[in-house]
Amino acid sequence: MKRLKPYYVALLIAGGIVAGCAHQSTLVEVPATLMHYQHKPTEAKLLTLAKSYAEAINHNLEQQNPCPGQYADYGVALARLGCAEQANVMFNNEKFLFPNSSLYIDKLKQSLVPAYCTDNHTDTSRINIKTLDTIKITYTPEEEAILRQQADDPAFKQMLKEQAKIEREQQAEMNRKAKAEREKARKAEQRAQAKEREAAKRAKAEQQKAEREAIQKEREAAQKAKAEQKKAEQKAMKEAQKAKEKAEKEARKAQQKAEREAQKAEKARQDSIARAEKELNR
Repeated sequence: MKRLKPYYVALLIAGGIVAGCAHQSTLVEVPATLMHYQHKPTEAKLLTLAKSYAEAINHNLEQQNPCPGQYADYGVALARLGCAEQANVMFNNEKFLFPNSSLYIDKLKQSLVPAYCTDNHTDTSRINIKTLDTIKITYTPEEEAILRQQADDPAFKQMLKEQAKIEREQQAEMNRKAKAEREKARKAEQRAQAKEREAAKRAKAEQQKAEREAIQKEREAAQKAKAEQKKAEQKAMKEAQKAKEKAEKEARKAQQKAEREAQKAEKARQDSIARAEKELNR
């Protein structure tokens, strides 16, 4: 197999170290695997490295926390393994999730997968690592011997167990912290809800108070209007009574005057009759 150019080697090293620091529980093997590959590059070691990146990507998908450079590194490994189409998708994923890498990724695509330079298809779903097993790899006799040795080596199995234990402990710690954060967020939400309920309660009490005050004011206004109306009616009745009494008084005066005039006229008539009789008697 052809050796990677120094340019791509630098990419794999930088990506592996950064990703390993950011997600130690998942990529604890990546830097060592990468250094093992650089010491003596082979297709088998490159495939192991690709699987490490795929596992890291899947882990970060579960945590909803993608790591810059992982898709790019995985794409480089796939491209060197002859999986150009899959490598292109990984490069596009890197551009999609981290737009600032677009110029750099375009250069990678032009160098490694030139036939897909204009293909922008992405797929950020979980990677099926088993598909990597379908890649045909030519193992060297040395690698076959190492694989057989690792399969039966108790020390190697013990190392894997210890590493798995460390990863479980780290994952448990992460879960504990995440649980603590969720509990903190839940309590904060409960406090916020309690404040909202208290504010709603105060607002309702203020509204009820305002409604009671408005009803009281309406009652007072109605009572005042009723009192004013009654007062006006009483005043009108008094004025009407006063006018009636005045009219009756005027009528009595007129009647008395008429009676006096009638008496005066009657007296004048009688006086006239008396004078007439007196003249006749002469």
